[in-house]
Amino acid sequence: MFSEFNWNKPQTWHQALSAKESTILERAISISFFAGLTALCAQIAFTVPWTPVPYTFQTFAVLATGVYLRRNDAFFSGCLYLLVGAIGAPVFAEGGDMLFDSGKLIASGGYLISFPIASALIAEGLDRSRTAGVADLKAQIVCWTLAMLPVYLIGTVWLAESYGVDMAQAFEWGVEPFLIWDFAKIVVMALVTTKLWSYSQPE
Repeated sequence: MFSEFNWNKPQTWHQALSAKESTILERAISISFFAGLTALCAQIAFTVPWTPVPYTFQTFAVLATGVYLRRNDAFFSGCLYLLVGAIGAPVFAEGGDMLFDSGKLIASGGYLISFPIASALIAEGLDRSRTAGVADLKAQIVCWTLAMLPVYLIGTVWLAESYGVDMAQAFEWGVEPFLIWDFAKIVVMALVTTKLWSYSQPE
């Protein structure tokens, strides 16, 4: 299992986890692992008085899912995370165990349902680099940027609906405070994937 995985070369792990030769079992393990990682990172959260949306490391796990898994697997991992939370497991921020409340998506649900899309978009950029055998910086930058757009857009629209406020207020709560926070995580991940990772085919 994971025969191409070389523990001594972490800069090549992404190739093993996203390999087209991976078996169904290997893919299922990877999908489940990153869904679990997202749940774990969601527990690293703190609230602040200027926004009802908590700061978490959840998006870091969403990004990591995209950089390690293939596009479809990254999407399925995000969906698995949502499914587990929807049936009552405490996988959301600060131990949250509901995706719906009284038949209605929770206030932060717009962000949550966007995560699989974000992971898939990031994975697309990394898949292009792996196919090319070198870090395709342009493709990665485009995909990193596009990945956050549905999160901010869908999340903000639903936040406004949930709290009965206008889009400007929802943007002030749900996007503005997180731009630097999310940008910092993207910069760290992008530096790793473009400067440290190897895209040459393993021998």
